[in-house]
Amino acid sequence: MTKRRLPNNEVITILEEALAAMEIRGNNFFEIRAYQNAISILDNLTVSIFDIWENKKLREIPGVGTTISEHLDELFKTGEVKKFEALKKGLPDGMFALIGLRSIGAKKAFKLAHAFKLDSRESAIEKLKEVAENHKIQTLEGFGEKSEAQILEAINQSKLTKNEKPRMLYVHAEQVVNRIIMYMKECEFVEKIDALGSYRRKNPTVGDIDIVVATSNFDEVAKHFLEFPEIAEVLTRGEKKVMVVLTNDAQVDLRLSTPQSYGAMLQYNTGSKQHNILLRQYALDKGFSLSEYGIKRKGMEDIKEFATEEEFYGFLNLEYIPPEMRHGSNEVDLARQRKIPNLIKVSDIKGDLQSHTIASDGLNSLEDMIIQAIKIGYEYYGVTDHAPSVQTRGLEEVEKIITETREQIAILSKKYPEIKILFGYEVNILADATLALPDSILKELDFALGSIHTAFNQSREEITDRIIKALENPYINYIGHPSGRLLNERDPVDPDWLKVFSACAYEGKLMEINAQPNRLDLPDDLAKECVKRAIPLVINTDAHEKSQMEYMKYGVNIARRAGIEAKDIVNTLSFGEFADKFKLRLKK
Repeated sequence: MTKRRLPNNEVITILEEALAAMEIRGNNFFEIRAYQNAISILDNLTVSIFDIWENKKLREIPGVGTTISEHLDELFKTGEVKKFEALKKGLPDGMFALIGLRSIGAKKAFKLAHAFKLDSRESAIEKLKEVAENHKIQTLEGFGEKSEAQILEAINQSKLTKNEKPRMLYVHAEQVVNRIIMYMKECEFVEKIDALGSYRRKNPTVGDIDIVVATSNFDEVAKHFLEFPEIAEVLTRGEKKVMVVLTNDAQVDLRLSTPQSYGAMLQYNTGSKQHNILLRQYALDKGFSLSEYGIKRKGMEDIKEFATEEEFYGFLNLEYIPPEMRHGSNEVDLARQRKIPNLIKVSDIKGDLQSHTIASDGLNSLEDMIIQAIKIGYEYYGVTDHAPSVQTRGLEEVEKIITETREQIAILSKKYPEIKILFGYEVNILADATLALPDSILKELDFALGSIHTAFNQSREEITDRIIKALENPYINYIGHPSGRLLNERDPVDPDWLKVFSACAYEGKLMEINAQPNRLDLPDDLAKECVKRAIPLVINTDAHEKSQMEYMKYGVNIARRAGIEAKDIVNTLSFGEFADKFKLRLKK
């Protein structure tokens, strides 16, 4: 038997197409819902689905029951699932190309593909665009001028956003959003304003930027927005929506709402898509239908508006769901049971345990960094310059550096008694699975972290072995930026995370959520897995200059996306508790 190692995105596409076929065939409602839930959870994994299958752990994934597990087993063994192929047989192949378009679900895609003979995936969207431009869609039963215009807009928008443009780092999107919001608040008719979509959900990367404004004067707000100096091109201008491209090539969509329906508009356009699907299904079960304008009772014409999201969720008898948790996994059930976690906040953090100074590749002195930590309000601060090389400097010189650093910290500790200053090193985990510093040096530190900085292209087994060997070292407290990813630059390494986490739990070690905006590592799904396995986490900035110590909020964003509370993060503890949990080796 030849195993088929399919990447996660291909697995998700196969499942989504099977789900669409189920909806067309009218399969059992509960089977359809089970697939919706499973797809949402699998789509948010950073761990390879194939690897989980190979380790016989599929059933440990929430939402993956016996049937779905068996289908995935067949897929990875044979490259196809006979049931899925039977479901799709006879359906026009072009319908599957349409499903990704905004507002086109499985049934609409089938109807359009069947009516206009869209039998090829490759040409389906182009042919549909031609049909829409010739005003033929509005002649179909169940469609009209408005839906035809929406489909054409979705196709055009898809072409604009599907180009080769990489998604923006969250930190870059934040800068754009802040400039837009500051500018828009100059307009007297802007009552409320928020950024939506993946930005509001604190995704590590962001595509288009969506902004919503509550106002009683749509025309004046739209006019003010169109005078924003960074606009390079106006794509569309409608009564309630304006689409533009900025000089930096970012697309911005402005949506306009009345103050009375602002909460519904905010909820609907924050997403994620799967969250909205689950919420819509929950509402349908209670006899309600949801839209961006409010909630309507089945069979009634009047729509109930909501000025806030809290009122919107409350009307459905749900606890408010923070935007970061709206992945479409189990958050609706948690809200129904009033079990939404009390998510960690930046103000919960009491110390930063990874940073760099001029002693290695940082830009500020140790004292500068300490002063910055005091300004932030931290109880403790750990410096972790890259460890000096014993190979190039010799053991005697490295020991001298450590003695001198200890003396410097002792002086600074007396000068700044309001904060505990800790001495650590970031130690390279080398390609041969050894550490760049010997134990005789490591034991002289208050703590140390192990990080991979080279040989990212090693085999899965070699990468796994490197991380586990580092965890087994008694002087390594945690693994820094564990997946090694650089967003938009370098893919994460591919260790056997189940083995890594088992070793981490067995050794009583920690994993880091690195808050550098181009790392944000561990990713949220792996961080969530750590909490599930009772593996403590530490959020650090990995600051290389004092201003970067403000990056802590980006690491907290990742923790919030994972549904993590303050109790799961060790550097939310007061110093005494932290020292014990972190296994500090404090020198007398």
